[in-house]
Amino acid sequence: MRAMGQLGAGILLSMLFSLAAHAVELHEGITYRQGLKLDIHAPDRPGQTAQAGVVRMNLFTFGGRKAPVVIYAHGGGWVKGTRKKVYSLPEWLTSRGYMLVAIDYRKVPQTTIDGQVSDLSAAIAWVRSNISRYGGDPSRIVLMGHSAGAHLVAMAAARNVAGSVRGVIPNDVQAYDMVAYAGMRGSLGYPYINAFGSDPNDWVRWSPVTYARRGSGFPPHLFLHSGSNGARRKALTNGYSNLLKARGARSAVFDGGRYTHGSIARKLGEPGDPATLTIERFLAQVMR
Repeated sequence: MRAMGQLGAGILLSMLFSLAAHAVELHEGITYRQGLKLDIHAPDRPGQTAQAGVVRMNLFTFGGRKAPVVIYAHGGGWVKGTRKKVYSLPEWLTSRGYMLVAIDYRKVPQTTIDGQVSDLSAAIAWVRSNISRYGGDPSRIVLMGHSAGAHLVAMAAARNVAGSVRGVIPNDVQAYDMVAYAGMRGSLGYPYINAFGSDPNDWVRWSPVTYARRGSGFPPHLFLHSGSNGARRKALTNGYSNLLKARGARSAVFDGGRYTHGSIARKLGEPGDPATLTIERFLAQVMR
């Protein structure tokens, strides 16, 4: 009977840990720059009391070690979108012991891409200065973004305005080299023409390749691309990844040809999803 009791207690404890790993502590609508906010999705910390009165314990923050942080820039073609467009990222990343910080940034035409990169940089600086109060580790930060957000995190890293980050995960965008993109497409349509305009000088100015060609010391990158506009998207992604490698950076590309532009973000966190597993491996390597 005693053995059965111990077994039952063990099962119960395992269930409690499993539930705790999927619990998200949300700090919502924090101002990081005038008019701009961010949300912090964190694993519940030790001693955090749930609404039902059960004390949740988080395996990843035991021993006082703070959670590594993923800063996420949403998509929306530079002209729309919100920090709330995070799909299943909060539940997935917090279940793996990471903290997710989802940010807003100004949209075109309220600002330009320069302004959006500046907003992202300000958010990163805020996280470095404040995230430890929420249980996050300011020394272990990875940048991640989808679509336009992927371009912005790539730009911040290429321009070296992000400071020291552990890695960058740009998920499915074609704007790494806007001159090459325009040449492949023949013209710019929505939303590229809205965000980048018709002046080729701006295309150069707002392309990560412009800065990567003359820079060095870039953090590790993991690029993902979908099968939307397949050959062109694949070529532009691999071209930029290869440039970073030539500049001495560690870089890899996940070929998501079976995904659409939407599903490569929407499916993240699903059990057995190949893109999810690839990102998990990357995060485990760079967040050590």
